[in-house]
Amino acid sequence: MKKFLSAALAAIILMVSVLSLNVFAAESTKTEALLAKLNEAKEVSVTLTAGDLNFLGKATGATDTIYIKGGNVAYEYKTNFVTARIVLDNNALYGFIPAFPIFYVKLDTPSLSNLDVWGLIEGATNVTLSVLQYVKSYNETVKGKTYYVEEFNDRAQVTSKFYYDGDDLKILKVTDAKTLSVQNTYFEKISFTVDDSVFKRPVLALNLTPFFKAFFLSMIVPK
Repeated sequence: MKKFLSAALAAIILMVSVLSLNVFAAESTKTEALLAKLNEAKEVSVTLTAGDLNFLGKATGATDTIYIKGGNVAYEYKTNFVTARIVLDNNALYGFIPAFPIFYVKLDTPSLSNLDVWGLIEGATNVTLSVLQYVKSYNETVKGKTYYVEEFNDRAQVTSKFYYDGDDLKILKVTDAKTLSVQNTYFEKISFTVDDSVFKRPVLALNLTPFFKAFFLSMIVPK
């Protein structure tokens, strides 16, 4: 399980960075349509590929998912063997295993009492609206699969390419011409429907905070 706060904020900023684009195409792009849908939505979940995890000598795929609905926020780390979740509830973070909700770890977070997730998204959108501009669209084959690609730049040295399978965003490739760095982000799924059960925390369960507080803190506090 990753660091909750950094992962949550990273997912939020990632969504905004992916979707908050100043598009000047003659026709609407898929990215522009996705942005419009995000701005209208009050719930969203983003699942990213987290890479392979070696467990007992076997490689298993892992994913990171951030869920947002109204003022509710949850983060989930999932593998083929186990799913761990952290939920923000009443200014406290609760970490638990959904399949075995018999115990939990709690951390009070008064600093999050006025957290406005949608305000953060809107603010980031306003900042990035004028940064990127549409360049062109085309098809590109990656590992034997053909994607529809929308390319944007920041009017300087960074190129962002958005790879779609149908209407589903699957890959974001960001290339910096100055540093020659390339960063790929892989999307498993973006959904605008979130089940309320995702934000429910264990109630009749053992509080193991005294035993695992140090471990819990290491997961959620950025170094």
